Formats: sequence, structure tokens, C-alpha cells
Amino acid sequence: MLIVRRGLLLALTALLIWRVAALGLSTHYVERVEAGDPGSATKALAWSGRQPEALLEQAAAMREKDPSGTRALLVRAYAENPANTRALTSLAAMAQGEGNSEEAAVLLGAAVGLTPSDPRIHRRAARLWAAQGDLDRALHHWSLSIEVDPSGRAQIFPILLRVAQDPGTATALRPLAEAHPDWWQAFFAELAKRSHEIEPVRVFYAWRRESTQAPVTEAERKTYVARLIRDAAVSEAYIEWVNGLGRPQRAQLGLLYNGGFELEATNWGFDWHLRGSATARIERARIYGMDGEKSLHLLFSRHQGRFANAFQPLLLDPGVYRLTGRVRIESLETQGGLKWVLRCLLPDTQDLGESERFLGSNEWRDFGFEFEVPEACRMQEIRLESAGKRHVEHKIDGGAWFDRLAIRRVSAGRTSADGS
Repeated sequence: MLIVRRGLLLALTALLIWRVAALGLSTHYVERVEAGDPGSATKALAWSGRQPEALLEQAAAMREKDPSGTRALLVRAYAENPANTRALTSLAAMAQGEGNSEEAAVLLGAAVGLTPSDPRIHRRAARLWAAQGDLDRALHHWSLSIEVDPSGRAQIFPILLRVAQDPGTATALRPLAEAHPDWWQAFFAELAKRSHEIEPVRVFYAWRRESTQAPVTEAERKTYVARLIRDAAVSEAYIEWVNGLGRPQRAQLGLLYNGGFELEATNWGFDWHLRGSATARIERARIYGMDGEKSLHLLFSRHQGRFANAFQPLLLDPGVYRLTGRVRIESLETQGGLKWVLRCLLPDTQDLGESERFLGSNEWRDFGFEFEVPEACRMQEIRLESAGKRHVEHKIDGGAWFDRLAIRRVSAGRTSADGS
């Protein structure tokens, strides 16, 4: 009896050792499969027929030749590891290819439920619903895909842009516009940049303004105003820019905005655009003798090349105007000097007037000049730039201060001013 027991124990031990070795070899071959050697799937299954990854690889290898056998392998793989959604998505792809969209939808729905953070499954679901003509569900999954994997924007944004620019499908995007997911701002910027017509941009911006879920962001307003200006819809752009101003900003409105530089420049819309550099610093600062709390200060340090980095777009009616301001120059060494220029931008570029040249040194003093906006001119700008046509004239060292800039209307035009 003791001998029998010992024999059974030895047999069980041998079986266990064989089983462990088989599982070890099977796992080894599965690792080879995962490393990119699909031929190892057969070897893995030879040692253990329950390896889900090996079953999946074998199913992929025989899909074209034996669909029914492939389906059986995929079902086995899912049974061995229900947490792995690859079997479900592969079965869904087969069902869709065979025209069984309902089964494909159920399988993909199960896959999404198991791994809602997998962007690939959301993209598969989106393609399925798009193929079935259910754009609402497709957009839902495309949106979720981008939310969990922002790098997918490059692949999905072109699809959304086609939807947005087609009047027959654009309304499907309205719920996303109103909900304003994390990726929406970047998408709206792409739409404003790439849309051939401005109307889709207007429509989507209107939906954003009507949203009760998320207010329009400053970035969206900037994008929209820039596109309106690009399309020469300047009055509309100005109104939208003004609508985004708070009470302190509105207090600075006039023919020239924030001419005393009391507020920080925002560098967009019809505000000041101030763009400094390593050799031309631009800031708002305090100095003795100025008006208010701040003045515009420019400090040049061996600057070379034309300077034109301080400007503001304007929207003036036709007529004669006068620009006035105060200036203080601190050892501004330059052959050309600095000057303020009033320029028409639309429909064509045309200089309307310019100030004296500023160079050398002087304490605070007043300056001014007149200019006329012609009937056809729809948009203008005021810009501080270096004067001169030769490179040597644009070399600048030293500092300049400006304050209390203002524009006032002198008359409706030269004819009225002359009384003729």
C-alpha cells in the first residue's frame, strides 16, 4: 500500500513538473508573440491551448482563409481572458465586414464598457456608427477618443472639419460646441484657420455664445476676431472685441484705445500690440513728469533692423483727425529716429500721416500731427516705427517714453474744413 501511494505521489509530481514546464514554455512563446514574432503563436498553443494572446494571433493569421475558425478562436480567447477587449473588437470588425452592424455595435459597446479609456476602441466605435449613418454617436466616440488621447487630434480633426463645413451635417456638432470639451478650443482655432468660408465660423461661434454650459473663452474670442479681421469684417470684429472688455477696459475706449497706457496691453483685437525683443524692450513703467500711473517705455540696446513692434488697429470714419501725445527722449542714438505713422489698411495699404522724428534727448514735451482718412478706407492702424530707408538708419541705442496719446476728429473732410 505504501508503494502504491509513493507511486501515485511520484506520478502527480511528474505531472505537476510537466505542467509547470509546459506553462513556462507556452508563456515564453507568448512573450515572443508580443515581441513581434507571430510564428510563435502555434508553438505557444502546442504547449498550452489556453493562451489568449496566442489564440488571438492564430485567429489573425487565418482570418482570410477560415472565417468560421477565426471566430471560434476569438470566442475561445475572450473566454480565457474577458478583460482583454481585442477579441471583442476583432469579432466586431468581422461582424461589420459581414454586414451584421447590429452585432458589431453590441460587441463594440461591450468593449467600450470594459475599457472606456482606450482611444482605439472609441475610434473603432466612431467608424462603425459613421458607416451606419449615425453621426451623433460617431461624434460622441470621436470626442471621447480625443479626450483620453489628445494626440489623436491630427487624425480626427480633419474629419470634424469636413462635418463642420457641410451645412447638412454641421448641426450634429452643436451639442459638442455647447458642452465645450477640452479639445474644442483647439478645434475651433483649426476651423477658423482652415475654413474657406467664414459662415461656418460664425455659426459655431454663435452656438458657443448661446451655450448655458460653458461661456465663450477669451481664446475663442481672439480666434473669432482675428478671422473676422482676416475676412475684412472689421466692424463686426470691433463689436465682438468690445463685447469682451470689462468695465476698466471700457473706460479706456475712444478713437484711440488706452492712449495713456494705464492698462496692460493684451496684444489682440483693437488693443495695443507690443512685441519686445532682446534688443528692443517694451514696457509700461513710471517716470517723473508723466501723466497717470504708467507710460510706454522703449529701451533699445544695439538694436539693428527696422523696428515696428508697437501698433494698434483703428476703426475711424472718413474725415480729418489730429493725433496728439507727449514724448520724452533719453539719449536715443539713431540716424533715422522713431516716428508714429497713421496708415490705412483696407482696402489698400496707404500712409495717411506721420509725426516728426524722435531722436537725441529731451524732457517731456507735446507733439502732434493731422491726417485724413479717405472715404474708401475701412480700417487703419497707428504704429511706432524706425524711420529711414537704409539699414544704418535703423540702428538704435537709448530710450524713449510716450504718454497721453489721443486722436480727435477735426472735421468730416478737407472739403468741409475749407468751407467749399
